[in-house]
Amino acid sequence: MKKLVILSVATLFLAIAAQASFGQTGVHTPEKGSPERKAILDAVRKYRKASSEIYSPTAFRVSKDWAFVAAPDPSDPDVDTEAFEVILRKTGTKWKVVDELKNVEGTDPAVEVKRVHRKFPSLPMAVLNIN
Repeated sequence: MKKLVILSVATLFLAIAAQASFGQTGVHTPEKGSPERKAILDAVRKYRKASSEIYSPTAFRVSKDWAFVAAPDPSDPDVDTEAFEVILRKTGTKWKVVDELKNVEGTDPAVEVKRVHRKFPSLPMAVLNIN
């Protein structure tokens, strides 16, 4: 009985540890104020040549070395369309915008997702889970 309890506790511990490990490799949204979030949004600012813009992303997904950020125009937050939707890739310690999804009337988001995934086949599709 004692061995069974020890084995059950050990199994439970391993299952929890494995679940935590798998969760770290999945898609996540960086916490506000985190260094990862700051680095990604700084790369977006550099790409947009807008060093002082403050973003309120409506979508922010990261998986390993890939990220997707969508945000409205910071200068006109009442507009209900996204000012930009960008794909970023981390190389070494630096994030860089590598593509921007077309966001104009008449553009099919599914076609854009396929275009980007063809261009970057290692990009996890979960990062591009566009609503």
